[in-house]
Amino acid sequence: MIRQFANRITSFLIQENIILRDDAEIYRYGTEQILINLMTFVVIGILATITGTWIETIFFFAGLIPIRMVAGGYHAKTPRRCNVLTFSVYIANMILIHFMGNHMMYLLSYTGYAIILTIILLFAPVDHKNRVLNGVEIIKARRTSRIIGVVIIGFCMVLSALFKSENVFSTSMMMGALTASVSLFVGSIVRGGEKNEKVEVLE
Repeated sequence: MIRQFANRITSFLIQENIILRDDAEIYRYGTEQILINLMTFVVIGILATITGTWIETIFFFAGLIPIRMVAGGYHAKTPRRCNVLTFSVYIANMILIHFMGNHMMYLLSYTGYAIILTIILLFAPVDHKNRVLNGVEIIKARRTSRIIGVVIIGFCMVLSALFKSENVFSTSMMMGALTASVSLFVGSIVRGGEKNEKVEVLE
């Protein structure tokens, strides 16, 4: 259904001379990916509305998206798998946040902060085949990743100071940043494995 809708949108753009027919496949693919991503976030929005977890959802993605965008991380082999993984990780985190909210201690919070910073310092950024970084881009992304990590953790600490450690704001944001960091760690291992395989072939 999504592919058919993407085909219709692309055909409309061609008929209106907005895009060239030779570029149809590129736009069709891009439109399909946008629709798949949009559907995933619509489903997440509906679920957040039904369960009354909009605050948790907003702060979770506020912690996840900035690190993910700059530092990179693990990428599934297909967009559909990526969106299924995104939805599954979101559900798992909402469950964890629900049970952790009233039991979060400062020690656990600061342990999470330490893990996030350590992973960012050691592994960021991680590129992938659709976004290969050159030397200058790697240095810039590494610096920006560290700044973002410190800002997010600093914001979480402020929220903890204002609302104590047992609050959904800092817990949700920390879990988002922690999820992005785990993705960064896994992506580094996967990407490193691919590079090692290429070196072995060349040798």
